[in-house]
Amino acid sequence: MKAKKTKTKENKVLLDIEVTQEQVKKKYDEVYEKIGQEAKIPGYRPGKAPRQILEQQHGALARDEVLKGLITESYEQTVKDEAIDVIDLPQISDVKLEGEVLTYKAEVEVKPEIAIKQYKGLKLRKQEIKVESSDVEEYLKQLKKGRPEGLSEEKLARGLGYKTKEEFIDCIQKQLFLKKENEERARLEKELIQQVLKQSSFVVPQTLVTRRAHELEHEAEHQMTSYGLPPERIQERIKEFEPKFKAEAEEQVKVFLVLETVAKLEKMTVDDHVLNRVIEFLFAEAEWE
Repeated sequence: MKAKKTKTKENKVLLDIEVTQEQVKKKYDEVYEKIGQEAKIPGYRPGKAPRQILEQQHGALARDEVLKGLITESYEQTVKDEAIDVIDLPQISDVKLEGEVLTYKAEVEVKPEIAIKQYKGLKLRKQEIKVESSDVEEYLKQLKKGRPEGLSEEKLARGLGYKTKEEFIDCIQKQLFLKKENEERARLEKELIQQVLKQSSFVVPQTLVTRRAHELEHEAEHQMTSYGLPPERIQERIKEFEPKFKAEAEEQVKVFLVLETVAKLEKMTVDDHVLNRVIEFLFAEAEWE
């Protein structure tokens, strides 16, 4: 088998594939063996009909099966041999089976080649986390909503299972600190990712964007259904949010591809948890101010 790879345009590769006479002959033998076992030929037991008879009666079927089998096998082998990172099914064209040699073209969309100028030593500054008395007061204000007017902190604390007001306030402060800590972590993570994105430039494959946008639509549809919205209202909302879904999908795909590239550069195993590992790696490699 021979294969020639040519980049045709952004994120597209054209493969010119040739399957040898020997491979074609072997596939024909396999196909006719199967046909001979399954076809009912008058005067012959299954598997005993001569090849010539099978060719006369089932030649067109055999050719179709040979083409289908060889194109699938040779395409998959080429993708593996050339280490092509495909993201969609190929467009097959110019299929020719002449002189028992098969040739065809396969154009396929691939993940972009991404160069990242820098991803180590990114500058980050962690903000100091403080819980102010005003934060506690606002929390208590929200907690008292819907309760008896003039309810004291002491009664509120005991009503919620705390022995003293001080224990209650201490618990609130810890909860608020944890909330602020999580918010700061989210802010730093977002800043880190944006810095990495600025260090790269590439065209985002629209196939992946469309696929992710559809996933976001289905998630939103499922959520709205669980809220009890009628189907016609759900479809209206989905239509309304289409631009938002697309923009969000494009950003998510861009982030995924860049972080995946870092993972490959650092020889990390690419699995369901790789993005979290990459982010932790980038944090560890950052320069903290």
